[in-house]
Amino acid sequence: MTSIHDRPAPRARALTVRATFAALVVATAALYVHSLGSVPVYVGGDEARFATVAASLASTGRDLGGTRLPLFFHMSESIAEDTGGTRWYQPLLFYVLALTFRFVPLGERTIRLPVALIGVVDVVLMYFVARRLLGARWAALAAALLALSPAHVIFSRQALDYICPLPFVLGWLWCLSAALESGRGSLAFASGVVAGAGFYSYIAAWVAMPLLVLLACLVLYRSREGGARLAGAAAAGFALPVVAAVAWMSVHPDMWRDTIGRYTVFDPHRLSISRGLTAFFTPANMRDRVSVYWDYYNPSYLFFSGGSNLSTATRRAGVFLLPVGAFLVCGCYDVCRRGGSMRTVLLAGVAIAPLPATLLGERYAIQRELVLLPFATLIAASGVAFLVQHAAPLARAAAFALLLAIAVQFVLFYRDYLGDYRVRSALAFDPANIGGVADVVLASNAAAVPSIYLSEDLDDVAARWRFHLVAHRREELLARTSLFAADTIALQRVPAGSLLVLYANDPAVARFLESERCAVAAVVTDPAGNDLSVILRKVG
Repeated sequence: MTSIHDRPAPRARALTVRATFAALVVATAALYVHSLGSVPVYVGGDEARFATVAASLASTGRDLGGTRLPLFFHMSESIAEDTGGTRWYQPLLFYVLALTFRFVPLGERTIRLPVALIGVVDVVLMYFVARRLLGARWAALAAALLALSPAHVIFSRQALDYICPLPFVLGWLWCLSAALESGRGSLAFASGVVAGAGFYSYIAAWVAMPLLVLLACLVLYRSREGGARLAGAAAAGFALPVVAAVAWMSVHPDMWRDTIGRYTVFDPHRLSISRGLTAFFTPANMRDRVSVYWDYYNPSYLFFSGGSNLSTATRRAGVFLLPVGAFLVCGCYDVCRRGGSMRTVLLAGVAIAPLPATLLGERYAIQRELVLLPFATLIAASGVAFLVQHAAPLARAAAFALLLAIAVQFVLFYRDYLGDYRVRSALAFDPANIGGVADVVLASNAAAVPSIYLSEDLDDVAARWRFHLVAHRREELLARTSLFAADTIALQRVPAGSLLVLYANDPAVARFLESERCAVAAVVTDPAGNDLSVILRKVG
């Protein structure tokens, strides 16, 4: 029998657990907000869209097109936001940013701060989910594994909605596990409500959330006598928030048509839904989609490169740190060995995560499958527990060596992220450095410039230009700004003193200079000193 002196003091243990948890949250927050305004180096096009629309919501209660408190947001590619377009965005991040801008001004750092806080919330929620599923001993470890995942770090530092589904997935996991344990219909209903609210977080949630709720219904139905009641409660909870989207889209059918067409699932303007789905589910298309799906489990992608685009990965670290791969293998073995409903949910969640990207035929698009992170992290934490508690000393030694390797690799990843990655990823975020263009224009006598012409070839130039003018509180220049096509613009009609902005390597630059109608006003470079864009001044 264990004596009372051999037992850890409950109060001391509780204080240690709380201190560890608090230290983890503070460290995560410090990592996620450090140099937030300068890494990434430029504001991306979608970041600019979210920010400027949210600023309009905060000040007027309307989006840039004049719609009051919309459920979904319609975007234009024009300087004039009321000209229409095919881009539609989910509402959650717009309203989160709008709430932020009620208290702080718009800027590179402030637009990213709410997303960084969402990342911290993910870590907090992971702690409580892991505490329920794995036990208090491993909760902080699971939260740390999520906090140190390169993909989670990267997307917690961009004002984009890719990371927004994660708090809902984690909340859904907690409610589902509690419902399975207690058999309470209210918790099953809450799991559905949380997943339904997550439907409005990011477009990939349109696929992921219904599948997760279907998974929950199956697990609840099989869990106990009366499981049908629990499954029905989860389904009803999901339907409650989602019915608003269905009703809204029935009145605004262009929203779902434009979205399906934009992501090239099929052409909804030419085909009916039934014919479009028939055209999509052909044997050749399904073979290609299976190939895409399988690529999302490619170890090179998961543990070495992390994605195909420098705006979503450093290309020198994977979605997960390399040692996590060993824990995932052990965790999958442990989960299969132990069985149980929630362990089945974790494996099924890993299987569901790539489906939104697979539907679109996109390979290695980690932003489309970020819901993978909570499921894989919990499985990896289970693998750590399996090795640490193993009877073989070699297994325990391997666990501690791998944990040390995680810490070392994260330091290398984070140093690269704040350093060289900031430079080499610049073009992925803004290949023209429109922020630098705005700085040059505003530093000159902008009031004396009759018109500003932005080449329509510049990537997301309308959104970026609007953002930088709003950030500098110079929105009045929008009225003097227009987009132009270099091949068709009539230079003789451009007022003298006007500015024209083009890519530095645009062939039209040499043509405009040779015409003697323009002179170089400034050249804008990237952090490495490479010429990105050129500002021409129309001469008299």
